[in-house]
Amino acid sequence: MNSSIFLIIAVTSLTILLASQLSSDVFADVSSPKKQTKIGIDQTDIICKANLVKVYRINADSTDCFTPSTAQKLMDKGIAKEIPKDNLEAKKSFKQNSPIGTVTSLSTVKQFGAEGKLSTNLRVVEYVHVFEVCANDKIIRAPEVLVKSDSEAKTVKLAQPIMADKCYTSSAKIKATDPKSIFASLTNKGAISDTLTELETKIADIQQKLAVLKKTLSDVTKQDAATLSEDAKKKTTDTTNEIIKLRAELNLAKGELNKYLFALYAPPQLKASDFTKQKLAFTGVPIKDTFANIMSITKQVTGTKDQSSTFGDLNLYNVVFEACTGKDVLRAPEVKVTSDSEEKTIRISERIIANSCQMSAVKINAKDTKSITLEIANRADISAKITDLEKKIDSLIAEQSKYQMELNKLVVQSEKPADYEQKVSELSAKIIQLRNEIRDAKFQLYGSMYEVYK
Repeated sequence: MNSSIFLIIAVTSLTILLASQLSSDVFADVSSPKKQTKIGIDQTDIICKANLVKVYRINADSTDCFTPSTAQKLMDKGIAKEIPKDNLEAKKSFKQNSPIGTVTSLSTVKQFGAEGKLSTNLRVVEYVHVFEVCANDKIIRAPEVLVKSDSEAKTVKLAQPIMADKCYTSSAKIKATDPKSIFASLTNKGAISDTLTELETKIADIQQKLAVLKKTLSDVTKQDAATLSEDAKKKTTDTTNEIIKLRAELNLAKGELNKYLFALYAPPQLKASDFTKQKLAFTGVPIKDTFANIMSITKQVTGTKDQSSTFGDLNLYNVVFEACTGKDVLRAPEVKVTSDSEEKTIRISERIIANSCQMSAVKINAKDTKSITLEIANRADISAKITDLEKKIDSLIAEQSKYQMELNKLVVQSEKPADYEQKVSELSAKIIQLRNEIRDAKFQLYGSMYEVYK
């Protein structure tokens, strides 16, 4: 058997192996349970891919994800327990695999300066494959493209969402013996995009309800607390209770959203120690020029009359306040509320923009209302880290978009310049580098936000 025939057989075998490893059932979603635990997500908090069921394996003392049929078999044998949350949705989405976008190949060029890896006529060469990803009628939240050839297969997670009815040009490097064997396909099937959209919609809805309640509370606090009517006192109590309830729901929803995003942007290769540098410590220098003001203090009313929550000489009070920032944005703001009988720290919202205030409310027990004090509990390192990462991501995306437009303009023109392959290679290298930097920055950002809200 001569070397050429041997190489053809080897390439054919490799193609079959790649097809078996990356079947049509593979699609973009969160990282595996094992990787999620590596990056700091608790086992009880791991997220399954949209078409899988989360179960607790009794003997292994671990939480894992399986297809609905496999999960049922494990539960029937008594070696696993079902975790009811989202199980119905997992079974419902298991067969929902319709694409939500398309990928069109624009150009394939030999990597400029690349050398063949074998000395035979059939050489494995690295190519640059340029493609365009387009969303159908819904946003693709975490676009991922599977690029395959006769010699290699890889998934490319793009750096930013693709808006509905919009397109996005990108590229990938891939090895092949025949460049005609290279093709790309979108692996997203919509479930993860739907989940993220639902969470964002839920957050926006809660924020809208909170804004209305705060306006109501603001109107009441303009009155003298000593002359408030019974109805006004009751309204203050009810509004404060509803704000506290919605605030807790908002923080839970934000925690869930950031957990999904954190798991989505985990790097392909990740060591267990890699996340240690992302951990946030709530220590450091207090943020400058921040303060919290008490706007009003009223006794909690449990009925139509002044039936307050009283325990001995303790009373439960509604404290309406505003938290204010200086020249810097305050991320995940927290306020420590202290009285002569109790101390608590609350997170009032995601952020307060520079030189502004945000109103909220809290309940606290006290003997004497004069003992109630407030202070901003955040530390400068947390807020600055999140803000710096957001600025970095915006800057990287802007730079990448510039190169993407240049690449798109280059590959669609009918007459190609003499240095076409070199230009495609150079632009693609910059796009790929920036894509990796954006992904890593997003991983750090959403990891930081997850640490704040979990």
